[in-house]
Amino acid sequence: MEITTLKSRIASGVFWIGLTKILGQTISWLITIFVVRILTPEDYGLMGMAVLFTSLLQLFNELGLGTAIVQKENISQEELSSIHWAIIIINACIYLFVVIFSPVISNFFSEPKLTSLIQILGISFLINAFGLTSSYMLMKNLSFKKRSQAELFGNILGAISTFLFAINNFGVWSLVYGYLIQETIKNIFYILYCNNNILYKFSFNNIKKMILFGLKIMFSRILWYISSNADFMIAGKYLGKTLFGYYTLAFQFASIPIDKIVTIVTQVALPSFSEIQDDLASLQRYYLKMVNIIAFVTFPLFLGLFLVADSGVILFLTEKWRPMIIPMKILCIVSCLRAIGTLNAPLVVAKGKPNILLANCLLQAIILPYAFYLGAKFGLNGLSFAWLLTYPFLHLIITFQTLQLLQVSFWQYVKEMKHGIFGTAIMVLVCTVVKYGLLLGKTNTVNFFVITCAGMTIYLLYSVLFNREIISEVVGIIKSRNKLPDQIRTVAHVSS
Repeated sequence: MEITTLKSRIASGVFWIGLTKILGQTISWLITIFVVRILTPEDYGLMGMAVLFTSLLQLFNELGLGTAIVQKENISQEELSSIHWAIIIINACIYLFVVIFSPVISNFFSEPKLTSLIQILGISFLINAFGLTSSYMLMKNLSFKKRSQAELFGNILGAISTFLFAINNFGVWSLVYGYLIQETIKNIFYILYCNNNILYKFSFNNIKKMILFGLKIMFSRILWYISSNADFMIAGKYLGKTLFGYYTLAFQFASIPIDKIVTIVTQVALPSFSEIQDDLASLQRYYLKMVNIIAFVTFPLFLGLFLVADSGVILFLTEKWRPMIIPMKILCIVSCLRAIGTLNAPLVVAKGKPNILLANCLLQAIILPYAFYLGAKFGLNGLSFAWLLTYPFLHLIITFQTLQLLQVSFWQYVKEMKHGIFGTAIMVLVCTVVKYGLLLGKTNTVNFFVITCAGMTIYLLYSVLFNREIISEVVGIIKSRNKLPDQIRTVAHVSS
């Protein structure tokens, strides 16, 4: 087995995942903007309610067996085949559950349309069942290029399909059918790229130990789901589908840098941390370096979105989406902490401390839902402010635990992000002066593009003058990609 340096592994993962994400998401988001202009907040609200239920069930769609595939160093063909058929059986049962209980969810939200919406959306469990094993095998082999290409094809064709359905007046069904097409394409390519020789054999004894391992992972995922989806559940229940539609899209836009950029780093963080878990000095160095890169890239993006939200929402999404502006701005601020906090879980798991992870998930699952419930009493903006008033407190607690495990001081942690913090602060200051000193009374188009260009120029200038080291790191990552084999195996990789 060929093993390259840890730096090269990270470079390979970041490059291939990043390249396909940038290409795929650029195309899909351009299409999404047109879809949003066609559909209504009610459509997105209904879809959000349906996804709340199906995403909860996705926590059970492989009982942690996918993670067990990746984590197990040597997996036999018999074990892989048993897992494959177990996953198909599990997902068939989940779909049956969806069909039976979808009316209950409709009654909970008082939305009769949800019954058929959820039942059709639930077909995705049957689709994914056949490709999950291949997907996790590609992850096990760290075949970033092939796995990312499968997701690229799925995202692009799914987005195009959604747009075609939307312009033909399918309404909320445009989102449902587009998603099903996206998942179908992805799983077809997972299977083609992995080419597993699945046997027609199933033995519970072959996978009993892996099921026990997977259940522990699944339990922490359930707690994570409760804390990360409580705001959507409460918004859907107490704010109604229209306000819920505003909140859903505000959260979606405020999470773009996390979903499309930060995940590039976090997907390679755990196997990298796991490999050097006993080398404290290296672990400290790589953790802080990743925090530095995430802060440097995402801080200006989040606060840039904050600055252009007023003009950008009206310009691209039209006047009907104005109520989402304030929630989006609040969530952009919170997302700065959410972004750098994504490294805490893989670090804790890599150090073999699942109890800390479970305790942190439990803490968030207790505090956040109650905060969202209180915030929702004050409407859409109140729900958003609940994030701002509670998450920084939780972030500090969780981060302090991680730093203690690493034997790194909080000052070292903050100091590592100094360029991201200072550069973004200068950008915000200059753009605010430009916005309120020079652009008052100007059109949304002028405001958006002038502030965007000014922000990019100021931050790039700051980086060239004071932070050339990180620019060299990025260039090094790009150059090193050509030295890597297509598949690199690793000892441990647990999906967080």
